[in-house]
Amino acid sequence: MTKKKQTILFYCQHSLGMGHLVRSLALAKSLAKDFDVVLLNGGRFPNKLSVGEKIKIINLPPLGLDRNWNLISCDKRRTVERAKFLRKNMILSVFRRLKPEIILIELFPFGRKKFADELLPLLEEGKKTSKIICSLRDILVGSRSKQERFETRAIKTANKYFDAIFIHSDKSFAKLEESLITKERLQIPQFYTGFVVPDSKPISSKQKHGKTKKIIVSAGGGRVGETLIRSSIGAHKILSKLENIKTKIAVGLFLPEDAYRNIKRESKRIKGLTIRRFIPGLRAEMAVSDVSVSQCGYNTAFDILLSSVSAIVVPYSENGEDEQKIRADKLEKMKALKVLDAKDSNPERLAREIATAFSFKPQRVTLGISGGDNSVKAIKRLLQRSEIDAISKNSWLKPIRQALIKKNGKATIFFRDDDAGIADKRLFSMLEIFERFTMPLDIAVIPKEISRKTADKLIEKIIASEDRFSVHQHGFSHLNHESEGRKFEFGVSRSVPEQFRDISSGKKILSELFGDLPKPIFTPPWNRCSIQTPEVLGRLDFKILSRESKAKPMDLKGLVEMPISVDWFAKRKGIYLEREEIGRIIADRIQDEKPFGIMLHHAEMDVIERDLLVQLFKLFLEFSQMKFVSMWKHFLNNQNAARSAIGSFS
Repeated sequence: MTKKKQTILFYCQHSLGMGHLVRSLALAKSLAKDFDVVLLNGGRFPNKLSVGEKIKIINLPPLGLDRNWNLISCDKRRTVERAKFLRKNMILSVFRRLKPEIILIELFPFGRKKFADELLPLLEEGKKTSKIICSLRDILVGSRSKQERFETRAIKTANKYFDAIFIHSDKSFAKLEESLITKERLQIPQFYTGFVVPDSKPISSKQKHGKTKKIIVSAGGGRVGETLIRSSIGAHKILSKLENIKTKIAVGLFLPEDAYRNIKRESKRIKGLTIRRFIPGLRAEMAVSDVSVSQCGYNTAFDILLSSVSAIVVPYSENGEDEQKIRADKLEKMKALKVLDAKDSNPERLAREIATAFSFKPQRVTLGISGGDNSVKAIKRLLQRSEIDAISKNSWLKPIRQALIKKNGKATIFFRDDDAGIADKRLFSMLEIFERFTMPLDIAVIPKEISRKTADKLIEKIIASEDRFSVHQHGFSHLNHESEGRKFEFGVSRSVPEQFRDISSGKKILSELFGDLPKPIFTPPWNRCSIQTPEVLGRLDFKILSRESKAKPMDLKGLVEMPISVDWFAKRKGIYLEREEIGRIIADRIQDEKPFGIMLHHAEMDVIERDLLVQLFKLFLEFSQMKFVSMWKHFLNNQNAARSAIGSFS
């Protein structure tokens, strides 16, 4: 029996152009591979626009904005007030019928303020049962009147109702905080998905036109593109006297019908000029053109980049709209295109810019364009958190909280992560949590596994953490050398010379990679070693041996033992302990008088485990008696006591 797909209710309101709708449809197409997607479309839906067959569209009574930013009904049969009433009821009715696991809302609350009346009731009802996500483009409008007040209200709304924000941008190109001026802070996760680009494969091959030069002009949806269209027609007239050129203009599906008819009539007898309402394969058309002239909306910008066409962009900038200008300026700095300010885009100036652009060679720009697929992954991670919520409801933290409430003195703890050198991505994901909570972490590195690239990234982290992070040696190659019984890298089958050779080789590798940063701490793989190992460690100037607290005592040859006593992934008879039992173990250790260590394995720390770690850190930080240490600093601070009383950790 096929498992029923989870449902996403996706709200999109496009008001002036088509950019928001085109991007939302591209995102919906990616989401529809794994989810049932229902798109609530709030603007006029163009008949010629392609829709994935797996996406269900529900068209609300269409509303939009005129050039003065007044709300208008796109259906003359209804007033704005009637349309708003019907929309509000439709949205709630669809939500109640579908019972979606995810509600995805495009732009709001960082835009679409005029539509708050229909969205806030959905958010109020939806937050009880659904994960709610805000879908944002790369750059937000930042020059409204009373901008800071608007942003403050938007962030408060996001913090109240939303579970996450998806920013469809490459973080190296544009960050959300660059669009914000308010001091109010977002308290919900933000995911940079990369750009959402329909059919994101580049088109590089160009047809040869001989002596004829080909120009493609596009005006997005067309509602605010008439000035650019008319300037382009004028530029064509000028250039056609000097060059053999052909110009094709896509005026846009939303260009008012009377303006379209006038332009068609005026252009009918102009040689080499073609007027179209809409060109479905605009990127392919750009790829076979010599020059592109357009605005610089989100989708058009990537058609330009992926077609490698020589492009002039005239960013739309009326009514304080600065988003396209910011994007265009960034791309011009990357030498990917040329920018012409709208106030200078008269036919004469545009003709000169086009003539220059014939010889312009754009630089290739590499940006993340897997926003659709990455959004699918991010949503799946959010849905996984329902498992975390269930664990929370089972109160795994309750015994820890009770132990801390009863604790009179300090509860001292260190964290040790093993196996650095494998699963690097998960290692750095976990380190982000320790950075966020300014927690110390001792990182046990496998010398034979660590790469130069990973070592360099760790060095940056160590320096930035002001020594809260530190590295030390974790065996040599993490290989088992025992033919039977429990696993050991340095067990009874390894002679002292063999152990010395491997451990000294590992120490040399770490020294070459990390300089003097590694601490003289040794963690044996599987937390086990033979009685000969301390002798080898002493000869190599190690100061600390870190095993597990239940290990059999042995002559440490002057070493200090700092064992871990809580294994985050502890097993009993080969089966992982339930999280509640791990909570009870941590609570027991807190009630003891002695410091203790928790062992992590980043390679096993998936999103659920990392979020459980966040839960634990949040709880710890509620209590002032918690003291967090690194193994080396604790050793230095307690050296005399540690030398006279082996087992200061247990």
